[in-house]
Amino acid sequence: MKYPLTPDLLDALPEELAELFRGLELKLLEEICSRLKISGHLNEVTVQDIRALRAHGIDLEGIKRAISETTDTGADKLDELLADVVARNQAYYTNMVDLAQVTAPERLVDHEDIYAIYEQTKGQYRNLTQSIGFLVRQGRHRVMLPPAKAYQWALDSAELQVMSGAVSYNQAIAEAVKQLAESGLKTVEYESGHKLSVDSAVRMCVMTGINQINQKYREQSMDYLETDLVEVTAHTGARDTGDGPANHKSWQGRVFRWSEKPRASNGEYPDFVKTTGYGTGEGLCGWNCRHNFYPFIEGVSERTYTDQELASIDPPPITFEGRTYTAYQATQMQRKLERTIRKQRRLKAAYKAAGLDEDAAAGSKMNILNQKYRAFSRAAGLPEQQERMKVLYAA
Repeated sequence: MKYPLTPDLLDALPEELAELFRGLELKLLEEICSRLKISGHLNEVTVQDIRALRAHGIDLEGIKRAISETTDTGADKLDELLADVVARNQAYYTNMVDLAQVTAPERLVDHEDIYAIYEQTKGQYRNLTQSIGFLVRQGRHRVMLPPAKAYQWALDSAELQVMSGAVSYNQAIAEAVKQLAESGLKTVEYESGHKLSVDSAVRMCVMTGINQINQKYREQSMDYLETDLVEVTAHTGARDTGDGPANHKSWQGRVFRWSEKPRASNGEYPDFVKTTGYGTGEGLCGWNCRHNFYPFIEGVSERTYTDQELASIDPPPITFEGRTYTAYQATQMQRKLERTIRKQRRLKAAYKAAGLDEDAAAGSKMNILNQKYRAFSRAAGLPEQQERMKVLYAA
């Protein structure tokens, strides 16, 4: 019986929402930078123009509208996504209960439990959309500025530099544009001091909600099925670095005994929490983990992968531009290239919106990055991101 949420599908689910906010990022950059397009001449009129724009810049309706449209659309998509996760889990566990010949309740998980997770996830989503901003330099410090404030900061910065006579107007604007574009849209920093780009924050928020729903179904169904065994999912390119729970490839696809559950199994199985690190950041369902786990019933369930299949689940290492990559290293390199391309795309859009001539070297870099991304993905046998998400989410 196929899992309701395979690792690849789990990884793809937040992408539609994340991509929505990447689009918002470009909209805001264009909205802000287009307002900086005044004059290419260093004179008193230019300075007065900057002051006039600054005075009227705090209530930018275009910026507000872009944020509102994106967040409202995103909230609708979040509701649809979570409802789909519930439906997939319900169908899967109902079938499993039938196979085990156990009388199933009308619903495996109470509506109240699911509603609470919905509300918590949407609360996180609303909080992060209210705290988005650009991370810019002010003297020796880096500060988070809401989009409208970022626009005023860009004008202030340009005015001060122009009036000092140190740089030309175009140079001053270019520096402000570059800072905004390189920063990208961020969310406020967490207590740990860690800062996330808005698409990463959306992914984390959505994945938290999905995993909480999955957890409710797993816990409840294990009680109904009277099993203490779980099977962990597996995928190619699993993290193969570190020791113990941090090395996901070492424990993926196997069956474990969850000691928190009353013992029902006859055989000997490794300890679930100790081996996988479930509940910790480095372990199962922790940081950027695509694995999941499901109840396993002796005599009824069959393992999805044999030990032999797990040993050869990854393709052989590849060599690209003189460097060798394991399957896991290849996925990390692909993500790095995607982030670099997005950063360059932001810079290009910001320069264009501000009416500045794009650096020829920057345009060439964009072409080289795209070519390298396609070549690397092809060499590693990895689908390019957008195509991968469209195919998997429709599955």
